[in-house]
Amino acid sequence: MSRILASRTLHAIAFVMLYLLLLVEYYRFVYGYFFSIMGFDFQLSPLPFIEGLLLLLFLGGILFYVPSKSGRLYFLSLFASLLFCLPQIIMFQIGKASPWGAIYSVLLVVLLQSPILRLPQFRIARVGDRTQRWLMPALAAAAMIPFVLSYGFHFDFSLFSLGSNTYDRRAEAVAAGNIFTAYLMGPLCKVMLPMLLLWGMLYLRRYWWAALLAMSCMLYLFMVSPQKSILFSIAIVILCGFFKDAFVKSGVLLLGVLALCAGVVLLNVATGHVMAESIVVRRLFFIPALVTDSYFAFFDHHPILLSHSFLHHFFEYPYTLDPSHLIGKMMYNRSITSCNTGIVADGFMNFGHLGAIFFVFIGAFLFHLMESVDYDSRYLGLVVLLLFAFLNGALFTSLLTHGGWLLLLVVLFFIPRRKELI
Repeated sequence: MSRILASRTLHAIAFVMLYLLLLVEYYRFVYGYFFSIMGFDFQLSPLPFIEGLLLLLFLGGILFYVPSKSGRLYFLSLFASLLFCLPQIIMFQIGKASPWGAIYSVLLVVLLQSPILRLPQFRIARVGDRTQRWLMPALAAAAMIPFVLSYGFHFDFSLFSLGSNTYDRRAEAVAAGNIFTAYLMGPLCKVMLPMLLLWGMLYLRRYWWAALLAMSCMLYLFMVSPQKSILFSIAIVILCGFFKDAFVKSGVLLLGVLALCAGVVLLNVATGHVMAESIVVRRLFFIPALVTDSYFAFFDHHPILLSHSFLHHFFEYPYTLDPSHLIGKMMYNRSITSCNTGIVADGFMNFGHLGAIFFVFIGAFLFHLMESVDYDSRYLGLVVLLLFAFLNGALFTSLLTHGGWLLLLVVLFFIPRRKELI
């Protein structure tokens, strides 16, 4: 226990350092470079700044000093705090953003760390290893067929520079795709292929072919439909697969994110190169926070009650554009721009403040449900991908089209159980 407390204290110090770095970078880089073209704002007022600090102290206390029996849930809480809570708090403090995005993001961390939703551990029969050896590769190979038929083999390695041509290629992929490619991309890139990649990593001598197959397929999918989340999936799955101890994973994650942010800032200062800093600082951290705030501003007192989704038979949808393109038009005056948001703003958009609380509750409950089977923490990367989907996508979209339902089945019936030593 003392080792864990000492580790969390070091984590807290690194967490504060990252907060200070992002605070400065929001003013220096995000607002400084993009205020006129992307809507980032700046206002330094004592009251929001102090309220943000109090919220940050509360988050740090819950995250680092409330005892948690699960290193896996601690990792998920830290991940959500880094990518979502910190940017939301900073934009509330100095970016004239609503406080509700920050408050409900912190609520997600509280529910992940709290014993309120903790379920008793239970055992459930897994699919046999022999069956798994052929079932998952066969499913992945079958799911790849529509992509090969629709896109063929077009290899453009310049896409890995993550320049503006990625958006052009992505638009081409949408035009050339079909219902199968649309609904299979999420399960493939967030569940099936990462699962094969992990198998190949963990059992390299026997299943090296699985890692090679998964990596090849994921890189192919990136080149035909260049979504940055595919590269992120590869990185996070490899990170989580290398360490058994979830607290060690947490330390590596925190220090890695801090080093990455500091590195891109230094690169910009030393060379004037802004692309890397724009992708990491602006796109990864602050664009989701800006989009969330736009949803809160637009749908305040005007919930749409899932009328754009499966409740359209009961409620009339009042707009000509779907919500993501509606916010894209509001933010960038371009109806073709799609601005998706996470479960916090999705819940608020549909049912107001009660909806935001309920959607966050449902998301946290699903992670506690998966935690109750005591899965091997080396497979934690798969669960992180669902959390990332929740932070950037609607609740039901994440579950139905981004592979959430499939991940739940994989955790319950495929992933090995192993008592986590923390």
